[in-house]
Parts: sequence; structure tokens; C-alpha cells
Amino acid sequence: MKTNTTRNLILIGTLTAMVTTVACSKSSKSKSTEVTSVAALKPASFIVRPQAPKSVAFTAEAAPTKVAEKAAVSKQSSQLKPVEFKSRDYGVSFEYPWQYTRYNAKAIANDYSLQPQSDGLDSQITLVRVEVPKGFYPGTDLDSAYFTLSLNPDLSEKECKATLSKDAKPQVKTVNGADFNWVETDNGGHGSSAKIRNYVTFADNTCYEIETGVRTKNDGLSREVDPDQVMKRLSSMIETVKLAPETKPQKQQLLSSKDAQPETGK
Repeated sequence: MKTNTTRNLILIGTLTAMVTTVACSKSSKSKSTEVTSVAALKPASFIVRPQAPKSVAFTAEAAPTKVAEKAAVSKQSSQLKPVEFKSRDYGVSFEYPWQYTRYNAKAIANDYSLQPQSDGLDSQITLVRVEVPKGFYPGTDLDSAYFTLSLNPDLSEKECKATLSKDAKPQVKTVNGADFNWVETDNGGHGSSAKIRNYVTFADNTCYEIETGVRTKNDGLSREVDPDQVMKRLSSMIETVKLAPETKPQKQQLLSSKDAQPETGK
């Protein structure tokens, strides 16, 4: 009898424990489900952070552009600068626009049409000729507009000035410290004309000769160019002519410096 009672108590205890476990399990699941449901209903919170500006990438892209712009400006400005002709042997120089055409002494010597008017002596040397392109005056009767620089070391100062035409009264133009005597002559016929200016100056025992000319050839179709307007382009080159200061031979310089030393008493 006692044994049966003990078994019944054990059975009742076991059943009570099972009911309690099931109840706890259901309660935990319910709470878990509730928490999950609340979490699902609660809106998620986000941290919004402003995007940092890509300053490094911008600088890296902008730098080459600025360098390219500077290079282009530098190239363009270099093209706009005038070109300089300089003869170290004869101490004379001048500047002209880079678009003009230049002929050297050899080309001039081999082509008679490029040579200036002769001063009457074989010792005349033409160093350079510069021409204004005809494209500057499209549709006109311009045949040529030129500037030539020559010299003659065998002429005296009087003979140098005498090379100018006697048909016009000489005028004087001072260019960078040098006085040039010059005359202008006009000639033409048979649809052609020429306006010529000849300049001469004497320095360092040398006669320097410059000739500028505007020649036209009318074919009956082209409009007439204004020679005076073209001559202004050539005259602007005259303004840049520079003659090197006269230099004495080295031997003469040494003698002069020796003579200039004061005598010392004995």
C-alpha cells in the first residue's frame, strides 16, 4: 500500500515538472516572439554621414589642365614675339614679325630679282631680305613688299651719302642713336609701279644701306593696294635697327691703355 502511494507521488511530481517546463518554454517563446515582433515594428535607426569631398581627386585632375593651359599660352606668346636678325660679323641687327619671309645672303646672291639697287660698287654686300607675305593683302595688285639690309666697307662717309638718288632731297631719321639719310622715289609704267626708300648711315668705317620697297602689278582684275599703308609695315622694321658700338682692335686698345697710365717719379 505504501509502495503504491510512493509511486503516485513520484508520478504526480514528474507530471508537475513537465507541465512547468512546457509552460516556461511557451512563455519564453511568447516573449521571444513578442520581442521579435516589436523589433520588426520599430523603425531601424541609420547614422547619416556626409560624404567627404574628393578634394584629392579634383586637384589631381585639375593640375594637368592648368599645366596644359600654361604651355599653350607660352607657345602662343612665343609665336607672337618678333624674330631677330643679327650679324655678329658686321655689328648690325633688327627685328621683324615671325610671319614674314626671310632670304639669306646666299639666296639673294643667286637670284637677281631679290637684290636691291646697286650702289655702283662690287664691294656691296647684301646680308638679308625680308618680305611681307602677299596673303596680308589678298585680292590686291601687290607684287612684293620688301626690306633689304646691305653694307659696303669700301666707301667713305661722303661716298656713302652720295649713293642716294639725286632726284630727291635727303631727309634725316635717327634710329637708336644712328642718323640715317634717306630719300623716297616713285616710278612705274605699263601697269606696274614702285615706291622705294633708301637709307644710308656711316659707322665703324662701314656704309650701311637699307632699302624698302613696295611694288605693284595691275592685271585689271585686282584692286589697288595702298603703298603707303604697306610701307608703314616696312618702316616699323627700320625702327628696330641697331648698330653695335664702334670697337677698336685689341692691339690698339692695349696701346691706348698703356699710354693712359700716369708716369711715376723716379
